[in-house]
Amino acid sequence: MMQSGAEALVNTVNTVGVMGKGIALQFKEAFPNNNKAYIDACKNKELEPGKLLTVWDENLQLGKKLIINFPTKVHWRYPSKYEYIEKGLITLRELLQKEKIKSIAIPPLGSGNGGLDWDKVKPMIEQALEGLKTEIMIYEPNAAIKAILQKEEIKKEIKLTPARASLLYSLFAFESMGEYSSLFAANKLAYFLQRKGQKLNLNFKAHHYGPYAIGVEKVLYHLNGVYLKGMEQGNTRPFEPLQLNYEKWKEVKQYINRELSYEDAQRVKSLIQFLAGFTSELSLEILATVDFIIAQNPQYSIDEVTQAIANWNMRKKELFKREYIEASYNYLKNYSSTLFG
Repeated sequence: MMQSGAEALVNTVNTVGVMGKGIALQFKEAFPNNNKAYIDACKNKELEPGKLLTVWDENLQLGKKLIINFPTKVHWRYPSKYEYIEKGLITLRELLQKEKIKSIAIPPLGSGNGGLDWDKVKPMIEQALEGLKTEIMIYEPNAAIKAILQKEEIKKEIKLTPARASLLYSLFAFESMGEYSSLFAANKLAYFLQRKGQKLNLNFKAHHYGPYAIGVEKVLYHLNGVYLKGMEQGNTRPFEPLQLNYEKWKEVKQYINRELSYEDAQRVKSLIQFLAGFTSELSLEILATVDFIIAQNPQYSIDEVTQAIANWNMRKKELFKREYIEASYNYLKNYSSTLFG
């Protein structure tokens, strides 16, 4: 769709400012100015189903494009609704007429991660935009991805284990703090769970965004389709949102209370309290990175930790401010005896 040559491109979005999957993620990477305008609009509560955010943005490869941000969801966690598509199409028709847009490329609105039936949505688009002078290019859902998604829907029952339940419980609790689940967040939660003594058998190594264990991704992939969604394509990026299945929350909570020892259950339940104040992506990365260094070098001073971070990679050297490192260092030093035993 990006390569269509159309003057205008429709970007399917939610209204909470997260472009984490599918078409939206492609737009986020290709058109950063549009992404900034989108986030600002969401923060100011200016975007809702039926309202479109239009931004002229330029890409070296694609040239200047009119990006039309089209809300197909209210929240990324929830499915799309046909009424959102209907309202948005009415506004889109008015926009195309007013701006005299010559051509437009439209993705399968709400029919990917949104869960709507494309056989219903496509006629809605065709009828709403019928008779316009604008060239309409409608893109079908990717058949391969659709097949994978359908396969996940009929996946056999997955049994919980103490390790799986501990990670799931932590992700649910993390979202209760106003954050969103991702491969990045899962890695950091699992890292601190293991540091606190939970038996997860994960091998964490220094990675681009801090300590990382490939085993976390394998656990999430195994749980996908029943307890969460977002791992279907097997190449999920670190910050792509994962959709937890909240119908399974009660089951996970009961498993923790029933199957784990009192000590293990309390360790899992207290994790988010420990992370309070460090739940943003950057704060969580800094805290985990500092702890990873201290765990291997308990005698390190703040200066030595700062130098180790500078040696980790250029990104951390430039992004991690001294005051942030000190805050994490002091927090970990003050509470290490009770947190990590």
